[in-house]
Amino acid sequence: MENRLKKVIIYGSGVIGGLSSLCLERNGFDVCHVTSEIKKDQDRTYALSPGSVNWLKTCGFRDKFFETLYPIKKIEISREDATSTFTSDSVFEPALAYMCSEKNLMKEITSKIQSRRIKTYSEPKELKLKNSNDHVLIKLDDKNISASILMACDGANSTIKEHLNIKKKVKNFNQIALVFNFKVSKNILSNAKQYFLQDSILALLPISTKTFSVVWSCDQSLFEKLKEKDDINFIIELKKIVGNDYGKILNISKRNSFPLSMVVNNKFYDQRIVLMGNAAHAIHPLAGQGLNLGIRDIVDFEKCFKSYPYADIGLEGFLRRFERSRRIDTFEFITLTSGLQWIFSRKSKFINKVLIKGIKFLETRDNIKNFLIKKAIS
Repeated sequence: MENRLKKVIIYGSGVIGGLSSLCLERNGFDVCHVTSEIKKDQDRTYALSPGSVNWLKTCGFRDKFFETLYPIKKIEISREDATSTFTSDSVFEPALAYMCSEKNLMKEITSKIQSRRIKTYSEPKELKLKNSNDHVLIKLDDKNISASILMACDGANSTIKEHLNIKKKVKNFNQIALVFNFKVSKNILSNAKQYFLQDSILALLPISTKTFSVVWSCDQSLFEKLKEKDDINFIIELKKIVGNDYGKILNISKRNSFPLSMVVNNKFYDQRIVLMGNAAHAIHPLAGQGLNLGIRDIVDFEKCFKSYPYADIGLEGFLRRFERSRRIDTFEFITLTSGLQWIFSRKSKFINKVLIKGIKFLETRDNIKNFLIKKAIS
């Protein structure tokens, strides 16, 4: 006889949806995973924190996957002539972050899901959802599924969230992110760099000894200027910023783009439905913490049902406890990323002078830098 209290629905086809399914299944839950087809032409790059990597190792992924992760051991931030450097050695860690291909990670997740007792279903053409005090029901194209809880892992523009009594506040950063890779002629080792410019934030993240993954967060004016340029002229603009630090820029991959905004919800759950990952919190990518926040959602959810004897994890009491466990961490990164984006995008000469002095001051305070590092690598 089916035990509805142990039945969960995971809705979402990305990394957070897949990891949530694996986490719940290994803890004895009957998992129904509703997914959509993933676009195969996209391969984003993630900066995984050491804490996230350590948790992923508990998922039974192959050693071959972890060997593909590229460590970042030093990050330098700069504004004009002011620089501050963060190193993993200062906190006795092997790396500050590990660069990861989305395709490699999803390949590992998909392989594990196929080897587990996880039922997979295709996302319905039209979502029909009913959630009440005692169960949640989702209507698929060919059948209905009832469970004790539904985990919405379907991104910042969550379809599930639109059906719930959850208010959200959206902040438009008036920026567009250009995402691409480029190769260089010099060995870049494991060193990342982030340029805080007047009209943009340029993050260079190494994914091999001679290849950078780039997130260039541009204001609208700069984006319009850059998107029309061919690769040769685009490289010229890039060289104006990075100079000759990395030798010749040999080639540039296809450039993708997406608008930047922040989504803050007034709560993480509604009746028997809980938001996870970007569905719960979407932040600016300048700190590289978006996916890590989502993984920590899963980690804390797992800690909650292991620590407290709830036979039914869809109950409001359990979901409220989980929400409290995530509030501080989420609020800190929302405040940090939106605050940094705001201050670094100001055109004021006074603010610019304060920023430059602040970066120079930070470089002299190892205790502050180490505190920030420990927060980011958790």
